[in-house]
Amino acid sequence: MTSRGNWDRETGRLLKKIDIPELSDQLDTVRDYLQELTSSFSKIANRQWRSTRDRTLDTVQETSEIMKDNPAVSLVMALGVGLLIGYLIRRGTD
Repeated sequence: MTSRGNWDRETGRLLKKIDIPELSDQLDTVRDYLQELTSSFSKIANRQWRSTRDRTLDTVQETSEIMKDNPAVSLVMALGVGLLIGYLIRRGTD
């Protein structure tokens, strides 16, 4: 275990070895890299979001058209989904 005095001397010795301009350049490089990385991530996330949104809207529109074209099938499916959900809820409370 090191004492506080030894720790302070060691810290002071290490700080004397640091080249401030080089450290500043390295920090600038890291900052630039992080900005580039976040920009790339943002572009990819936006692209994925648009793609997912477009596919979802297409699926909703297709489902709506199918339901309008086949109202009897839609009614039977809604009834089946309702029964399934009711069964699962009831089963979960027992």
